[in-house]
Amino acid sequence: MKILILGAGGFIGSHMVEHLISMGEHDVVGVDITHEKLAGIEGENFIFHEMDVRQDDEPVRGLIGDADLVVDLVAYANPSLYNTTPLEVFDLNFYQNMKVLRMCLENEGVKLVQYSSAEVYGKLTEGERYYEDESDSVFGPVDKQRWIYATSKVLLERVIHGHGTAGNIEYTIIRPFNFCGSRIDYLVPANSQGGPRVFAHFMSALLTGGRIQLVDGGDAHRSFLHVWDANRAFQTILDNPSATRNQIFNVGNPDNNITIRDLASLMIELYEELTGETSRSDVVDVDGEEFYGEGYEDSDRLVPDITKIRSLGWEPEYNLRDTLRETMEYYLKQWTEVGEGLLTG
Repeated sequence: MKILILGAGGFIGSHMVEHLISMGEHDVVGVDITHEKLAGIEGENFIFHEMDVRQDDEPVRGLIGDADLVVDLVAYANPSLYNTTPLEVFDLNFYQNMKVLRMCLENEGVKLVQYSSAEVYGKLTEGERYYEDESDSVFGPVDKQRWIYATSKVLLERVIHGHGTAGNIEYTIIRPFNFCGSRIDYLVPANSQGGPRVFAHFMSALLTGGRIQLVDGGDAHRSFLHVWDANRAFQTILDNPSATRNQIFNVGNPDNNITIRDLASLMIELYEELTGETSRSDVVDVDGEEFYGEGYEDSDRLVPDITKIRSLGWEPEYNLRDTLRETMEYYLKQWTEVGEGLLTG
């Protein structure tokens, strides 16, 4: 196939490109506004175009028309933006992705793999895990703007599902649960508030001796999946077109479930093992709205049921400790080479 990856220059996208190049089974075309994370990733079966789906309509439309499969990774996935720039988040995560969907609908036979989010489930109201075809989506009140990301994603899913039911498109929706690995995010100066996801914040603190800040006590649970396992899950989707047609799949590792407070402790332990140095970072509690801005609220836990994708033969292989160790090793090496230049903001 010819596979078009929109958002190829991001964390998930750059690893997906690397995986597909190594497999050598398909021609791969990447699109993004930046390519720094793709540095050193190249192959005869890969072409990259620096484009912006928000502006370059006709060039993107042409690439979609030439593709057999479109993988849509275009999104803001940064909790602080949900509160500080909610309209921009909604524009990119819904309207711009709707534009991509419409372009796919213009081309009969083009299949869509839409990366959504575990956050479409919202708050867990009963049970311990989320099920793709059973669990309800429950969000906070309108003034909790943090949910604009999740509602953008779930609204997009519903529109895609509607077109699939009408026979207008073949699709697969993937709901990622806290993918983790090299190139995951940017790092921030010590004691910063807002910004990237939890791993990057904690890693920044450990490297700089800043505070490890536990939002609302760090009692929320998250389940981390090594990005290599995520690539294998994507390959499973490709290898099973009939079984994955017009289906939604959780992709995560329920065995890697941990509270954010315990995550901080484990990362401190691994940092000391990897460096032979005692961590200089204090662990402190911070208020969620103080850290992320007014309108912040969170899910108590995001633990996936993965029975559905397991039935296709996929099984996560990396445990939590190895997932974090490999990711931390990457950033420790980067810190040795770049130092303060690695920090953003």
